[in-house]
Amino acid sequence: MCKLLIVDDEEIEREGMANFIPWQEQGIKLVGTAWNGIQGLEMMEKYRPDVVFVDVKMPVMNGLEMIRRARQTFPDTIYVILSGFGEYEFTSRAMEEGVRHYLLKPCDEQKIMEVIAKIKKELQKRKAQQNLAQNARLLLPHAKAQIFCDLLLGRAQANGTTTQYFLSELGGVDCSVRLIDVRLARGFDHLEQFVIGNMMEDLLPPKTLLCTGGMEKDTFLLISARAQSQLNEALARLQTEFRRFETAPLQMAVSGQGSPGNLSELYNQVTELLALDERIRTGVLWFGEGASCPGGKTIFDYRAIQEAKTYDALLLELCKGVAKMRLFRYPAEKQERLFTLAWKLLEADKPAPELTLCGMAEALAEQLGILPETEEDRTTQQMRKIYESIYRHLEDPELNLRKLAHEYLYISEDHLSRLFVKRTGMRLTYFLENRRVEVARALLEFAPQTTNACLAELVGYPPDGRYFAKAFRKQYGKTPGEYREQLPGK
Repeated sequence: MCKLLIVDDEEIEREGMANFIPWQEQGIKLVGTAWNGIQGLEMMEKYRPDVVFVDVKMPVMNGLEMIRRARQTFPDTIYVILSGFGEYEFTSRAMEEGVRHYLLKPCDEQKIMEVIAKIKKELQKRKAQQNLAQNARLLLPHAKAQIFCDLLLGRAQANGTTTQYFLSELGGVDCSVRLIDVRLARGFDHLEQFVIGNMMEDLLPPKTLLCTGGMEKDTFLLISARAQSQLNEALARLQTEFRRFETAPLQMAVSGQGSPGNLSELYNQVTELLALDERIRTGVLWFGEGASCPGGKTIFDYRAIQEAKTYDALLLELCKGVAKMRLFRYPAEKQERLFTLAWKLLEADKPAPELTLCGMAEALAEQLGILPETEEDRTTQQMRKIYESIYRHLEDPELNLRKLAHEYLYISEDHLSRLFVKRTGMRLTYFLENRRVEVARALLEFAPQTTNACLAELVGYPPDGRYFAKAFRKQYGKTPGEYREQLPGK
């Protein structure tokens, strides 16, 4: 129940409010009345009220001085100023002291109830926030690892009170961190995860191991970027010490530098590293340093895939990933592992589809709600096949309207051309050029050192690069070389 104190030197006003308003019915307990500021402060020390009605003009100590002194000890108390006509200066000064409620004397019961209703809402909201914060603090020691894992998987509510408190404990959403994935083929038990966390806490500088958590065969360590200089030595020591009671080596991967606000991206980085080099026996894989993508980016842009709104956009993003794998000449086995990882990261435990560009696209489109739930009409089915044929053969320099129509779709060139223009508003030849250049741009951002000739071949242009450079400039207003020079880090 909310506790109320009334401080007013006018007996009629003071006792009238105290005796004739049904405070109990409003869920309020009147703890007492006082006739000046000094007495009011004494009663506040004794009863610690939630709300104080204070007259601005009183003998001995006026209301403004009382509020100034009271706020030093009771900053959370809500004050309501009682003022008469002509006392606007006092009311204004009270507002400067943080008072947000006032009543004009003589006080009308209806007006008092309106102010009380606002105050009760304010107190309820404040109490709810305090309870949530307290629950977060109580929950954190037990749920910290789970919140950590939910953030890694992109499943935590970013604006949730518990999540926000957890992020603040790490140093804020924008502090600089790295994620370490420590993997054991047979998996870890809880004791081993605890041991790894304890060992790393001892090996790293104080307060730089921010959080630990485990999933399946992996133990995840979140560390402050301040530990960077000692990280290699600490991980080597961890490997050595762990061998004392486990013969199988630890596989370890370190993400690029990021923030607690993008933990899911750091998770994608380390899991992709270990998927690419899962047979590593010793040492540590560092994201962006040769073991994976030199540009400090993952093969697939998982966020762009999840945000795709059309089947064409989804295929385009997957095609960019396939082109990146071809750029680094990944063998079929490694490509399959990356497709498997992409499906796991995007769709968790759902059964994997055919691990090809079109197999992944069709399955993801269904899960993302891109494909209609009702039976598609014949034209929509044809457009899907057109898109799939284009992206599957994008690197073929001979791919054109005629080849698509006769060798992949088995329809006439005229029908294909008319259908495509009708459904997209653009000619197929222009679309093909646009998508080739868009994939090349993604490759250029991914690996800026790639030559124009290599880019041209990867997207179906002649290897001399001249026609490719012309098409690139037409679309982006810059040659590939000029575009490369403006990339970060150049």
